[in-house]
Order: sequence, then C-alpha cells, then structure tokens
Amino acid sequence: MGNKFLIIIAIVTGSMGCQSAATQHKQAADTLSQAPAQPQQQELVITNPELKKQADMQAHLDDEGGGSYHYQEQDMNAALPVIAEILKAKGYVPPAKDIFQKKLQEIFAENFLPGNSCRVKEYGKFTMLWEGPLSNKDYQFPLMTDDISVSKEYQFITHIPLISGLGTFTDNEHFKIDLAEKQTLVSINKYLFNDSKADLDTLIQKNDAFVTALVKSYGYTKDPKLNDLVMKEFLTGGDDHAATVAGIIFRRDCKQQLVIREGLLNWVKDHTNKDEHQLLDALYNFVFKLYEDNNNDYTLNEKRKIAAYVDNIFIPLHDKFGGPGWPSTELIFNLEPRDKGIQDYLKQQNYFNLPAVKDLYGE
Repeated sequence: MGNKFLIIIAIVTGSMGCQSAATQHKQAADTLSQAPAQPQQQELVITNPELKKQADMQAHLDDEGGGSYHYQEQDMNAALPVIAEILKAKGYVPPAKDIFQKKLQEIFAENFLPGNSCRVKEYGKFTMLWEGPLSNKDYQFPLMTDDISVSKEYQFITHIPLISGLGTFTDNEHFKIDLAEKQTLVSINKYLFNDSKADLDTLIQKNDAFVTALVKSYGYTKDPKLNDLVMKEFLTGGDDHAATVAGIIFRRDCKQQLVIREGLLNWVKDHTNKDEHQLLDALYNFVFKLYEDNNNDYTLNEKRKIAAYVDNIFIPLHDKFGGPGWPSTELIFNLEPRDKGIQDYLKQQNYFNLPAVKDLYGE
C-alpha cells in the first residue's frame, strides 16, 4: 500500500460541510475554547508496512549506550504523517502556512535571531529548533529533550518522536494508536496554533516540562499565564533561589552576544510592591556581583548594559515604594565608585532608549 494510510476509526464523529478551507479554519479556531466536549475517536489503526521497518531500526538506537543505530532524518519523516493523523483525529486545525510561519517566528523568536543560527536547521520535510546551541548536544536529534521539530507539510510541532512512543504494532502492517495517551502533544499544538486556552490549562495541570521550557529555553514571554508559572517559582525557595532568576533573563545567542528578555524584566516590575521586592533585589544584587567577580563571562560594556536594564525597572519602583528594606540609591549611581565611565558609556549608547534611565541620567 506504499506510503498511503488506511485509517480505521473506532468512534466516528460528525462530518463537516463543504465550506472553504479558510472558513473552516476560522470557525474552528474561534470555537475551540468555547465548544462543549464532543465525542472523539479513541484509537486509530494505520496500515503502513514501511513504518515497521523503521521501528525495527529504532530498536537498536544508541540512546543509552551500546546500540548501533542513531536517529536519522528518515525517522522523523516516517513519524510526521502519523502525528498528523493523531492531531487531526483530536481536533487540531492546521493554520494556513503563512499564519503558521508567523506564529512560529513569534513563539520561537530567539531561535530565529540572526545570531542564533546554531539553534535552527532546515531539513527536507521539517525544521529543527533546538532549545540550546547544537554544539552542546551529542546528536542532531537528541531524545528526551525539549528540542522541537516543525513539520513543513502538516503545520505542527513535536518533540523528537520514537515510533514505539506513538503506538503499537498489531502485526507487521497495522499500527494501533491509543489517542487518549497523546493529549500532551495535541494540547501543545492546539494551545500554540489554535489559540486554545483550555489546552494550556491541560498542560499546566499535567505539569508538562515543555510549558516552562517555552519561557526558560525559548524565551517566549507573550503569555502572562506562562510568565506567572515560571517567575513565581523563583519566589518559593528563598534568596539563593531568587538570585538564579537572572539566568533566564540575561542569555547569550550562538555568537555569544547578550540577549535580554525584556518581557521577564517587565514581569518583575509588574509584580513588585512595597513589601514584595525579592526578585528586584535579586537582580540589583546580581549586577553588583558582576562587578565584584572579575572572572565572570561578561565584558565591562555588557555589565553596563545589564545594569541599565535593571535600573530601568528599579528607578520607578524605588520612587514609588522605596523605603526601609530597599536599596537607598539607584543602581547606576551606586555603581559609579566601581565604574567611573558607566554614565559616559550609557550616554554614548543613548541610554539604550530606556525611558527611566534616560530621564534620570540624561538630565
């Protein structure tokens, strides 16, 4: 039967009318989070003899040492149409290609930065988006990670899939999929590309690691609920744990250029008040430690830039809430004894167009 699929539906849902594809997509996307639960098929059976051959090769993967086979491009190619059928059966509506690409560029914006080419690679049928530099990985297709494959033909994303993780063979030709076990994969795509807030709630309830990886690894900060989930965790472990928040705000691209996640800095600003300023204090102290430790990985001008971005949220908060328990002086003023040239440098950079910094130091 070649590469064609025979889909045996265990529970048949209603059929759609002959609407245009664009109208179907709009109506489905608008009603995903509002429509009452509908009966869904519980399993798929796919007929594809080539799938079994690929699964037999994957049985010898060198994922834990001792195996003779490494995951290949052909493994991904074999899995993508299977995943497309799973998503279709569970109600995922692939966006038009231009809309899908626009959302990809928004969600995984850091990967597509000019300096982050080591985190993106194009293949024939898919694009790999790595959560970190490829140079830090043993293989191009590392298993059990938050790296992402983007299907060009079917418009979805997936972790690197093993055939054995998608279903089971009933014989050499028939592959059975229990759809109830694939909810995380479905929810990720419905949330990101069908705007389904209910599926984000599902992911949060399942405590799925990819939800936090979207913020921590990929720098997606457009969703307040995700930002809350990630940032509030830094408030749960005392000052030492809060201090680590700088590690997800100040990053480096593949060329080791500084990347600053302003969305997370704004979260700190929006969640600071007179009594709760633990994360703001952590960032203020982080900058001081950069100047105290000459062996860190930051250049002097990078330290100055980081100081400016932290001070930009500190200045208005200090003006509004400052008092007992707060630092007494704005950050850049406080750094001048250690860095005599910091204000001259900031002036040369037009204060990085940071309004509070420019208003105070540019007077």
